[in-house]
Amino acid sequence: MDKKKIRKALNIGKNYVVDTTGLFLASTPIYAGMEVFGAGMDVATSLESRLKVALLGYLGMGFVYAKGRDLSRKIFKLKDTSKEWKQTLHDSIYNVAFNFSFAFPVYLSSGADLETALKGAGGAVGLGLISGPINGYSIDTFRHLTGTKHSERMPKIIKGINKKARNFLAAASIVAMVGTTAGVYKIKDKYFSEPKKQEIILEDKINEDKNKTYYFNNQN
Repeated sequence: MDKKKIRKALNIGKNYVVDTTGLFLASTPIYAGMEVFGAGMDVATSLESRLKVALLGYLGMGFVYAKGRDLSRKIFKLKDTSKEWKQTLHDSIYNVAFNFSFAFPVYLSSGADLETALKGAGGAVGLGLISGPINGYSIDTFRHLTGTKHSERMPKIIKGINKKARNFLAAASIVAMVGTTAGVYKIKDKYFSEPKKQEIILEDKINEDKNKTYYFNNQN
């Protein structure tokens, strides 16, 4: 096989992984939080949906998202040097349209009931307005850190660091994403899970009974 073709295939593969990972860096903890606190999903359902989205992403959805964004930017004649508000507006609209197309079936197939799946899909579409620019910037940043594509959007301090430091920041951003998402689930489990809610209700009931008893004894 031609070495040039091998090199080209490897570059395509690298770009594919970089774009998909860049997309998930910001979106994973944001959507996990929306699912468990906004839509009322339990941790197991949210985790399954995140894993399913990640699987779809690495099987091609993340690459489609990133390349679709590139194509859309080209259609609207947007560049890294375009005004930031234009890039932000574009990424918001693009993210809403993308989320609308597949959020509901993902949640439904992950074990959410119809009402929760609808809430999750609605939240995903609404969140798209906020997370779109974040996702876009995250992809551009990860591309820059991994060296697949230079981005003029990066601050000077990032532009000036060497390759080793950029690779370190790329790896650290992945660790931070995993840690943040795990933190979201831990907070949900520790303070907002059903057993915990029942515990709090029971504790409030006991305190209420104690107060009533104290008041009754003092009255007599």
